Amino acid sequence: MAFKFSGKDRTIRIYNLRADTREFIGAGDAYIPANTGLPADCTNIAPPDVPEGKVAVFNGTTWDLVEDYRNQTLYSKETGERVYIAGPGTLPADVTTIAPDGNYMRWGGESWEKDTEAERAAAVSFAEGEKKRLMQEATLTIETLQDAVDLGEASENEVSMLPVWKKYRVYLSRVSPDAAPDIEWPALPV
Repeated sequence: MAFKFSGKDRTIRIYNLRADTREFIGAGDAYIPANTGLPADCTNIAPPDVPEGKVAVFNGTTWDLVEDYRNQTLYSKETGERVYIAGPGTLPADVTTIAPDGNYMRWGGESWEKDTEAERAAAVSFAEGEKKRLMQEATLTIETLQDAVDLGEASENEVSMLPVWKKYRVYLSRVSPDAAPDIEWPALPV
């Protein structure tokens, strides 16, 4: 029943609304002085029972039951990353309640599917970085050993390790990152 003004002071049951979403947030009693209206952001119309996953939203005259995903973990269908929903309403088309079950997944319309292209691209990228890192390490070691030999300051071990490191660097240079993840890396000299 809609609120009616009265010439008498009274206390009535009100149902408070969140100002931005108009959703029911709690009930209480309000003192209404004579010839005045309801306080802001409330109604005297009781909300319906609300099933799980929904919220009661007051539209100005009646209550609507609206979907509410704010307390659920949701995922972007584009990235697989978690998404936060700020207000009640239907689930956006680019969001799902289904979690991707691993890395390198893509949304296939109804479920997540393995994205073998992305997985392979990541493996190749990792292999490129690893090869670069190992080549830098080998080059630095070879340069230091070569300096010791050139200056006549090399120990027997340093003299014997120089060709081992050079051979390692040659084998490493032949590694193709495009073969990732099935790469046999040459053993690091010890």
